[in-house]
Amino acid sequence: MKRLLLAMTTWALVTLMPSMTIAGESDTCKGCHNGSVAPSIDTLKSKFKTADELVAGAKNAKNDMMKPVQADEAKLKAAAAEIMK
Repeated sequence: MKRLLLAMTTWALVTLMPSMTIAGESDTCKGCHNGSVAPSIDTLKSKFKTADELVAGAKNAKNDMMKPVQADEAKLKAAAAEIMK
């Protein structure tokens, strides 16, 4: 009985784990970029025409909440590409 329970739990974790990692890079941006804390994603799309412009704008942002994000250029580029598609 214990083996069956362990096997079923392991199977459930293995099955569900990949679906938890599907979230895109821009999902981390949506927490703040909702229109009330920071400009919404739609506003960013209309303000910046390309992903490179969006990355440059994010790097030049003066808000202290952007400091941790500004340090990871690869993540910025991935999120910008996802937002602009």
